[in-house]
Amino acid sequence: MINIACNYQIRICKENAFCTKIKTKEKICVETINAYGDKFENLNELVTLINCKDGKTHHHPLTGPIYIEDAKPGDVIKVNIYNIETKEMAQSMSKTAGIDPIDTGEIADRIPIISKKTLKNEIYYCNGIKLPYRPMLGIIATTPLEGAIRAGHADLRNGGNLDLPFITENTSIYLPVDIEGAGLYLGDVHGLQGYGELSGIAMEASSNIILDIEVLRPRKKFDNILVIGNEPFSHDECIGVVGIGEKMKLESAINDAFKGTYEFVKKLIPTMAPNMIKSLITLVGNSFNGQAFSKTSESTSIVVIKKEDIERITLTTFENLSEEIEKILFE
Repeated sequence: MINIACNYQIRICKENAFCTKIKTKEKICVETINAYGDKFENLNELVTLINCKDGKTHHHPLTGPIYIEDAKPGDVIKVNIYNIETKEMAQSMSKTAGIDPIDTGEIADRIPIISKKTLKNEIYYCNGIKLPYRPMLGIIATTPLEGAIRAGHADLRNGGNLDLPFITENTSIYLPVDIEGAGLYLGDVHGLQGYGELSGIAMEASSNIILDIEVLRPRKKFDNILVIGNEPFSHDECIGVVGIGEKMKLESAINDAFKGTYEFVKKLIPTMAPNMIKSLITLVGNSFNGQAFSKTSESTSIVVIKKEDIERITLTTFENLSEEIEKILFE
């Protein structure tokens, strides 16, 4: 298995040299570093990272770009996540993100919590509280053809800082390819996060991620970011369509997710009238927030539809959801 160390990238762009080249369906282990910018062992080190006072770290460092053989512009890569193993984990209220960011002098009153995972897959919090351990991948993106996506931000087409709990173990993420080799980036793993990431900071963690990648060729132009797997809170097998909006404008992310879901459902049932598809999404689609409110990054959203509802609207029984969806969307 290839091990890919974090190389602390801070921009997603085609000017960056590829950190490694991999074959399709080749299992790899990708190291990611927590969103504070570096590993830490104690509270003083963490506070230094939060304040960026060491002069060298950058929040949300990324691993990449990874070159995927056979990936060409117009293709789609399918990233299969098998395991996310976190290292140190910490949570604090952000100084810039979230609904109620801290003031400069307030950090002493809201001390960050450094946590670890128990043998029972729980997380020590504080006051004797133990929370469920549900690791997820916050940032995943392919390289845009033009321009750059800054670390911690997201782009309407290529992805980035999605912060969606659905992107977790045993799920697959489908991303459009704009350059040869795709140029995949990953980072910003959380040991636990609810939908919305309302305080702007989750249980930030460094990690090792086991995954492989397949290259697919769409029958028609593919502009969506899809997630297929077991949604972690309902545990239902679902498909999700991701939407990305503007800073502090969650409604634009919800709108983008709705439009993407419409395009997806239209491919599943091309004979249905447009307005009937829109109404259908209202009946079976569930809207969740990713990054709900941030002064520093784009809002994200996802519309999730259960497998059983996909079967109802296509009048088909799916033995394997991802395989059947791929037969419809890809060559």
